[in-house]
Amino acid sequence: MAIEVLRENLKKGLQTVERITGKNLVLPILNNVYLKTEKNSLRLATTDLETAIYHWVLAKTDKEQEITVPVKLFSNLLSFLPDQKINLEIKNKILILSGKNYKTEIKGLDPKDFPIIPKIEKNEWVEINPLLLTEGISQVIDFCSTTQIRPELTGVYFLFSEKDVKVVATDSFRLAEKTFYFENPQKNIKKEKSFILPKNAAREIIGIFNESEQKIKIFFTPNQILVESYFFESETPETQLISRLIEGEFPNYRDVIPKESKTEVLVDKSQFLNYLKAASIFAGKGNEVNLKVDTKDKKIEILTENTDVGSTQFTLPAKINGEKTKICFNYKFLLEGVSKIKGDEIYIGLNGEDGPGLIKSQEDSSFLYILMPIKPT
Repeated sequence: MAIEVLRENLKKGLQTVERITGKNLVLPILNNVYLKTEKNSLRLATTDLETAIYHWVLAKTDKEQEITVPVKLFSNLLSFLPDQKINLEIKNKILILSGKNYKTEIKGLDPKDFPIIPKIEKNEWVEINPLLLTEGISQVIDFCSTTQIRPELTGVYFLFSEKDVKVVATDSFRLAEKTFYFENPQKNIKKEKSFILPKNAAREIIGIFNESEQKIKIFFTPNQILVESYFFESETPETQLISRLIEGEFPNYRDVIPKESKTEVLVDKSQFLNYLKAASIFAGKGNEVNLKVDTKDKKIEILTENTDVGSTQFTLPAKINGEKTKICFNYKFLLEGVSKIKGDEIYIGLNGEDGPGLIKSQEDSSFLYILMPIKPT
């Protein structure tokens, strides 16, 4: 017996690491998982040259071995095998799986050709609740820029201090910021730390760590980060994600957030979203939706018009302070932002036809959304 492992544990590990693999015709080995036996475990690794994922599976081993095999094929095969122990052997670049009533051979590639994954120095780090981290990223990630004109806007910006974390994304037309607090001050942070994480790596953090039962750690270096989770009630790593960081300086986004608003509106979130979705049916090619705030009658109107289809107007009551105003937004951007807000009532702060709109939950100030108006055509 060379390697003995539970099918369930191996399947879970492969599902974790295969997330970043695809059909790479230039470097076929990037479609493979690297397997290496270690003391009491089998280490799995994949990389797309920007992000790498490690996962350790508890296993019985009798010697050190390594191989790389196609990860999708390996994972698909395990889906059909009985849920019991699997014996693995490595012979002449072939992975042999055997169990009761089956034996399978998978041709592999030379493990020496697998890309070298850089090691991260574990000097500065924070310990964080994985649910807070993944929820925070989820609230802002859809607002990253999708073009490479300004690469620093294509990722998620993180700003760590001793007490809290700010997670920010913007495409220059809208901006979202989520703040969450550490349960205990992070003494390992000597000063504020910030970085820009590629959007794809941020999505993998959501997918991999959103169900972690223990706290996770994030380790910093100037060019890379390491996110690490552990086996239950231990400091032994179970899963690691390593990612390069985006070079460049994130804009001083705090200058965009209005300190105060000329018009303040409190409105029922569910009703506002419903009317906004209905009004969007009549929006023109510019995706325009107009908001008209009536301070006298304490109401807000949602108006759209399409010369080819027709027009519509919805009115709903609101608590209003300040000046009456009318403003035009891209309805898709407005919908996406309001949909990320938690709570029953939303705050909308407006600053005339040309000023940015500030949208947040009345009950939860940890998330805010800034949206620039558009000129109606």
